[in-house]
Formats: sequence, structure tokens, C-alpha cells
Amino acid sequence: MASRSSNPVVSDPDLPALEVLIGEGAEPFLASVLETVGSRLRSYRISQVRYLPSRSVTVQYRADVIAASGKPEDSTFVAMAGRKVPEGVPVFGAEGLEVAFWQYPNDPFLPGLPLATDEGRVSNLLVRLGAAKESIVLRQRAYRAGRRAVIEATGKTQRIFLKIVRPDAAAQLQKAHAELSEHIPVPHSLGWSEDQGIVAMQAMTGRTLRAALTARSTKVPSGSDILGLLSLLPVPDDNAKTVRGPHQRAPEHAELLTAVAPNLSDRLSYVVNRLDGLDTEPAAAVHGDFHSAQILIDRSKIVGVVDVDTAGVGERANDLAGLLGHLSTLALDLPAKKEIERYGSTLIHQFDQVVDPVGLRLRVAGVVLGLATGPFRVQERRWYDNTERRLSLAESWIASADAVK
Repeated sequence: MASRSSNPVVSDPDLPALEVLIGEGAEPFLASVLETVGSRLRSYRISQVRYLPSRSVTVQYRADVIAASGKPEDSTFVAMAGRKVPEGVPVFGAEGLEVAFWQYPNDPFLPGLPLATDEGRVSNLLVRLGAAKESIVLRQRAYRAGRRAVIEATGKTQRIFLKIVRPDAAAQLQKAHAELSEHIPVPHSLGWSEDQGIVAMQAMTGRTLRAALTARSTKVPSGSDILGLLSLLPVPDDNAKTVRGPHQRAPEHAELLTAVAPNLSDRLSYVVNRLDGLDTEPAAAVHGDFHSAQILIDRSKIVGVVDVDTAGVGERANDLAGLLGHLSTLALDLPAKKEIERYGSTLIHQFDQVVDPVGLRLRVAGVVLGLATGPFRVQERRWYDNTERRLSLAESWIASADAVK
């Protein structure tokens, strides 16, 4: 069953289902719910938690079960409390609070997901979009319950990605790719289904900058290459969404971290206070979630950028901080630590020439603070210790900002 470690017990008096769904109550809750459909729980682990203090919690479980047919299954199940769900979703009681429950891929917020996980239906869909008729293999690349999923479809002659979002977000996703493809190398949309919330996209060549750095490759893009790529982003129109920066989102991240790790509250408040009131940089087109796993390279040449549905209008320094923050956090746990840090140092030297150096470093601290929520979100075995390490890294970026004043 799910293992315990030195992590603190997390509870929320305004959301009693939280402790049930991620604590010792998770096993009996899962077992009792699965019994209602004739399945038997053998083991489980928590794969992801989305928690909004005092408001809602969504927990994804990876579970080994004996299905009603008698066959073993390794499946993903989702429990959601504190949020309204569509009609027809099974709801169970847990500590006086109603908990919605479903099995992947039957996500009530993502109606296109069952289609996108059926090889025969995906094959037919791709033919209708102009792809060749052939057998394909599907692989789940990402799933955030109630929000989005990415499925990779691979055949002998083609590889395509299906992005599944809420139907009301599909048109904007399609629009973002269509508009940006005229300016920067982004995946080309092969077609989309608004009612299903599915956008089919070409697979791009190259490997991620993250993969290259992890492999200790020295063939990586320069800071000027990164800046040149971002300069190609088209000027947003009047309807473009405003993308908040990491310093603006810091209070939300600190609220979550304070709720799950109250011993860190004073340090979290310090970081938030230092990021408050940063001088505003000139408005610019931004990627919105710019980091090393979003950049595709071939040797040292940038050949693609992915996940551009976050693009909009913001501050260029925020994109630069996103890349630096992810790199410095990545370096915490990898054998390639020195190489990644050396590359980050090269980038920041070049980025300092185009944005305020103090503001850049403070924004990086905000990025790292956001990434400090990751260990809890994926329920790492020692998530508290890893959260504190990332908080310390954010503090070091604030110290770096003070050093260049």
C-alpha cells in the first residue's frame, strides 16, 4: 500500500476530505468505492494532488486492482472534493463531504479523452484529418484530472499528439497554434474537434533542451539564440490574454505551501514580501510557461517550441526567469548539476543585458517558489524535505538579487 515517510500530516478543517484522500483514510476509501463496482484494491500510490486550501482537492491514484471480470488492472482513479462536477458523476461520502470519483479515461470535464485513448477510434479520427490509415500505438504523455491530457499516437509512418482540453478551451488552443505557426516553429495543428475538446498536432523533430542538458551535451542554444526566439513572438492583439508573472503568483504558491508545511510560513512570507512591488517591465509577447522541456533543439539549433497555449501578453523578463528557474531547480537533483548551473550562468549573463538584473533574479525566485509546490503535488516520498530545498534555492536567488544592487 502507499508508503509513509517523515512528511507531516496535512489536514484542512475547512476541507475534511483532504486528510482522508491523501492520508491513512485513502486506502479504505478507495477499497470501499471500488467494491461498489465489483473491483478489489490490491495496492495504490498517489500520483498527483491539486489542492486549493479551504476550497477543493483533486487526487489522482495509480492503483493495482482485481476488476469485476477477475482480471488484474493497473488503472488511474480520480477523487475530487469541493468542486461542482457534471451530472452523472458518481459521488460518495467521506468525512461528511461529498467526493466525486471516476476512472481514467472517463473524465467528466474532458469528454474527448475516452476517444483519444481508443486506438481504433483515434486511427479513424486521424484518417478523417488526412493522415494515413495504419495501426497505431497510444501512449499517455500527460494527464491532469479535469484540466488536460496529452496522448501520443505512433504508427509506422507517423507520430501525432492529441491534446485534450475542456471543450470551451479548444478553439483558443487551435487559434494560438495557427497564429504562432506563422512566426515561430510550433507544432502544426492537423485539425480539431470543438465538441470533444481535441486538437491533433504534428510531432516535431529534435529533443528537448532539458534532455540535452541531462545528457550533459554541450551543444545547446546560446542566450542570444533564446532571446532571438522570443523576439519572433508576434505582437498580441487587443484580445490577447494577460499572462501573470511568477512574482504575481507567489502569494498563491505560498498559501498552498503554508497550508501543507506551516513550519515554513515565516520563510515563505519573507519571499512573498521581497517579490511584492517589483518594477514593471515593458509589455511584450510571452510564451507564458517557458522552460527547458518546452524548447526542442537539434544540436545547438532551436527547432521547435511546444505548449504555446499559455502564450499572451506579459513581461519578457518572466519568460527568461522561467527558463532560469527551471534550470536551477533541475540542477538540484541531477548528476549534470555542474553543467546545468554553468549553462544557467552563461544565460543570465546575457539576459542581464536586456532586462533589469535585480528584477530578473527576483522573478527567478518566484519561479522556484512555484516549483516548490511540485514535491507535494506529486507526493514524493520526502516531499517536505524537497520542498524546503527548493525554498532555500528561492532564498538564494533573492540573495543574488541583493548582491547585484
